[in-house]
Amino acid sequence: MFDLTKLQPVDSNDSCLVRLTIDQADIETAWHEAQEHSNPLSRYNAYLNSVCLKPFLNWISEVWADEDLPQISVWQRQDLASIWEVVNGTAIEIGETRLVLIPSDEGDLEEFCVPQEWVDIPNWTADYYLPVQMNLDGDDGECWMEVLGFATHRQLKNEGRYNATDRTYVLPTQELTKSFVVMDITLGLNLQAEVSPLPSLSEVESTQLLHTLGNSAVYSPRLLVPFGEWASFLANDECRQQLYNLRLGIIQEPVVVESQSRLVEWAKTYIQAGWETIDDIIERLGLLDSGLMYAMEGEGYRYGDSSSQKGIPTLLDLLRDRRHKSNQLRAAELLGCVEPGNQEAISALTHLRETTENDALKRQAAVSLGKLDPKNAAAGVRIGKMIELKMELDSDRVVLEITLLPEGSDKTNIFLRVLPVRSKTLAPNLELIILDEDGEVFWQEKAHHFTNRLMYEFRGAIGDFFQVKLACGEVSITEDFTI
Repeated sequence: MFDLTKLQPVDSNDSCLVRLTIDQADIETAWHEAQEHSNPLSRYNAYLNSVCLKPFLNWISEVWADEDLPQISVWQRQDLASIWEVVNGTAIEIGETRLVLIPSDEGDLEEFCVPQEWVDIPNWTADYYLPVQMNLDGDDGECWMEVLGFATHRQLKNEGRYNATDRTYVLPTQELTKSFVVMDITLGLNLQAEVSPLPSLSEVESTQLLHTLGNSAVYSPRLLVPFGEWASFLANDECRQQLYNLRLGIIQEPVVVESQSRLVEWAKTYIQAGWETIDDIIERLGLLDSGLMYAMEGEGYRYGDSSSQKGIPTLLDLLRDRRHKSNQLRAAELLGCVEPGNQEAISALTHLRETTENDALKRQAAVSLGKLDPKNAAAGVRIGKMIELKMELDSDRVVLEITLLPEGSDKTNIFLRVLPVRSKTLAPNLELIILDEDGEVFWQEKAHHFTNRLMYEFRGAIGDFFQVKLACGEVSITEDFTI
């Protein structure tokens, strides 16, 4: 154990642990080195972290110059550029203790925001997290940085507020500890909360993610795909370096062996066997399912920047309006009709899929994502089939709809619906029956008077087989599925 009580504040006030002056030469060097990044956001992030790192290292080394201390090192120092390209923060190791510096140039920080990567990626976690307030536009050219205190990993996980919008753990700065003595007392204690293991990624999935995230025009690739997949990709040093090289144009984009996501390929197989996209069914029938759509005629909705036509809400505006779920649902659907590859729409849909707690919105966001970016690992699919149940005196047509969403690298969310075509309700006594690979029923539901749909949601693994049976009286039709 080493003595942190020797780390007395330097030029500090009561609001911080320590205040350090930043040399102008270091600022200029950091700005020059930061140009080796793909876009303005990444360049500024690298600049801020580099300016923060050197004074802190110099200070801590000077304080302990005469002490027999563990080696002080920067974690992944040779790969800092690949980290700063996509994530804010720098990890420093003092023996077996790890600190993470999180710089910010916002004035008077009221909240400490730590990127989720530093908290939930198992080999990235630290013992202590230090917010550093940067002043790079000081009076008379004086620039400085202040360490405002520290939080532990356990504190962030147990007391921090998770912000799904930007994937950060947030603590009020007033809840930070402002004493190195406390840090010294807690050294050697288990300060880390348990984190879940990351899903494994196949080589094909890694290549697909490299394709999705490698566009330098995407300023926040960390928010573009589900966190589990992003974290697994980022934690792989080789993948992260390849991403950095691709975004800078140092290497060419690799050939994606499977150009489409697994579920998109799955849907194509079933379409070839007689299934259709729901869009095609709706177009052919000229009908709108009230559970999926609502009237939009005359409202002037369009896709684009609302600043050019004031008073007319755009699809992106509607998508962000959490007060009206029906508007969000319609916007998510219509975004699937813009030009494929539209990065703004892809980013908005990915964010909605990750953050919404509404299952219908999550499914529609994934389905629209599959239309715009079929290679996206988060893409979902939705197909349907017209089924005619012929009975003695009449026949009744229904649509069997199946929506599939990826969950991790090997799980799939399956959502089934049976919808009426000729009327607003299903035929009484119509049954939806789901059977497993052994032919055993594991779920069934029967329509009654005024039932307008039957539906069921479950999960399966790649390769799982199941059957969907529709029955009405003595008439039945069975469809086979393999995930």
